Amino acid sequence: MNYRIGKLTLGGVLLCAVSSLTFAQPEERTNNREELSLEEVDGESDSAGQGIEETYVLGQRRGNFTEITQETEKLVDMPGALGDPLGAVFSLPGVVYGDGGEPAVRGSSPDDNLFLVDFLPAGYIFHDFNTSIFHEYIMHDFQLYSAGFGPEYGNVTGAVFDINLRQPRKQPLQTVLDLSMLRSGVFLEGQVTESSAFYLSGRHSMLHLFIPEGEENEGVVLTRVPRDKDYQLKYAWDLDANNTLTFSASGAGDLAEAVLSREMDFVRSNPDFEGDAEILSRFNGQKVIWDHQRENGGRLKVGGGHLNNERNVSWGNQYYYDESTKSDTLKAQYSQPVGNSHLLTVGGMYQQNSFLVGYDQVLFVCTEFDVDCTLNRDARYENEQSIDQVETHLYVNDSWQATPSLVLDIGLQLQENDYTNERFVNPRAGLRYQLNSQWAIASSAGQYNRFPELEYVLPEIGNENLQSPTATHYTLGVDRELNDGWSWSLEAYYKLMDNLPLALAGGEDNSALLYSNDVSGEATGVDVFINKEMTTNWYSWLALSYSLSERTNDRSGETVNYYLDTPMILNWVVNYSRSETFNVGWRWTIRSGTAYTPIVGIQENPWFDDSVLPEYGDPYSDRLPLTSRLDVRFKWLGQLWGMDTEYIVDILNALNQENVTGVGLDYEKVDSVNDPLKTEENVSPGIIAALGMRLKF
Repeated sequence: MNYRIGKLTLGGVLLCAVSSLTFAQPEERTNNREELSLEEVDGESDSAGQGIEETYVLGQRRGNFTEITQETEKLVDMPGALGDPLGAVFSLPGVVYGDGGEPAVRGSSPDDNLFLVDFLPAGYIFHDFNTSIFHEYIMHDFQLYSAGFGPEYGNVTGAVFDINLRQPRKQPLQTVLDLSMLRSGVFLEGQVTESSAFYLSGRHSMLHLFIPEGEENEGVVLTRVPRDKDYQLKYAWDLDANNTLTFSASGAGDLAEAVLSREMDFVRSNPDFEGDAEILSRFNGQKVIWDHQRENGGRLKVGGGHLNNERNVSWGNQYYYDESTKSDTLKAQYSQPVGNSHLLTVGGMYQQNSFLVGYDQVLFVCTEFDVDCTLNRDARYENEQSIDQVETHLYVNDSWQATPSLVLDIGLQLQENDYTNERFVNPRAGLRYQLNSQWAIASSAGQYNRFPELEYVLPEIGNENLQSPTATHYTLGVDRELNDGWSWSLEAYYKLMDNLPLALAGGEDNSALLYSNDVSGEATGVDVFINKEMTTNWYSWLALSYSLSERTNDRSGETVNYYLDTPMILNWVVNYSRSETFNVGWRWTIRSGTAYTPIVGIQENPWFDDSVLPEYGDPYSDRLPLTSRLDVRFKWLGQLWGMDTEYIVDILNALNQENVTGVGLDYEKVDSVNDPLKTEENVSPGIIAALGMRLKF
């Protein structure tokens, strides 16, 4: 297990320590992304699939933004997702868990992702213990762009999570009360005036009521069981038929406290980490968005927002790392039909970030390339630093209906970062060709960049002259529509990554710099998706992903598997409604074991007497066993005290399978280099049942 020492140290330690007390989130596949500038609004064909008659309308349709889309609703009902609309993201092909529960997509790092909520960058969308910060009632649409996305998305080299929360409904005030073993909360929604409405969601985790505090688990005593809370407020004012002004505020917080003892493996090799430990993460943000629809089909969207993020970590009764980020963002986008076959989109974003970092810590010079950060222990540093950074990007995209069957997207993004003093010109392109009413092919390509992780570019504990990581994406896919709601798709992708950080161990050239841009990477794979839309009373899909992700040390030429590389992922989802009041579904996931580095021996700990460290073999040369998990969900609709009521039963890991999640040195049996080598396997929790009830009044 990699532990990045600094702001993520205790987070990684506590996440592992309480993994048996939290619920791993599920995995699902949405349909292919549907963000079309040119919409087919009418099309018919005969039974032979010939004589296609199509009508195209340039512009954008003003949809019902107060309702959840059908595809997003499937995410909410995903077995194992526990009603979390984004929890199902880990069921999507190519999506795996990274350290801290963040998603890693198609061979990229979790740090490579971009999260947007309602047009603007988000604070964070996942709590430290995996669940998202959103109540399912406020979701409108969720899109995951895994590769090859357009120029409107900047500061990203991996995947884009584009989340749109629905607009409030103009209705009499309604209250929804959620009672669950995992999380409870209240949701309010109603009309304020004839032209405005609001909703408010507030939630708090409930695990601390069911898990006792003060009990030791593998050297960790939880003095405060992990808990989280979140809120979302949205007020929408329809100025007229073509103008809407939306105000929103959101926030979230996560807290856990523990005492770490020498019985914990990580503390055995780092005794100075023994003692009290705490992790606190929180954010709050506000935004205002003006959405203007022109009579000629044009659309202008302007948004401004402020975010305040904090992360405070302390451990060992002496070390701490505190980070605060304040971000102010202004973004605008305008789309306009041009002629009979073009939709032109132009936009830009200006973001000013202020970082304040204070720390007293032992520095571990370490990146994702390293097998074990414990081996890269450096000196102790104490300081407080503040830096300012401004990022701007401009973009243009032309969606051209070249023929009735061919759509071409050609875009360009200009991006500038004043901290790294870099400027990028990123071309991006895509096409979709409709062969006939049933077959279509699509392809995309583009160049991407993002700001380096803050911990790597801070003066003193990083290299402030690091360059931004970059990537190039290529995709090629085919879609096939069948009868009775069936369809399938296949998409291949290839990613090239460059300028990734390399930790410079003592004795290497320029090791005083701590980090350099000397890691590159490749990721390639194929995603297959077989879908059965809702007909009569059931729907289903089967998603299969096969991939390979590698990283190369450009100094030594050494190429290894990426530590999150998971070659095969299979998800099978079925949802069946026996009646209007009863629903049952399951999700079965099978995954290849992730790459890990075998332990081949024992070595003295050079920093502490009477302590040992593992000696490793070839990096990421072995794999954990295959994992399998079945999740089941039951939902009943009824009445209680005259109120509409939902009863929900979630059964996670219904087959009670013990999946291996890691292999480490067995410190209980190994105290010195003279002891025989003993390793132990970490396994996932067994069967877990969760009960929930929802009242509407």
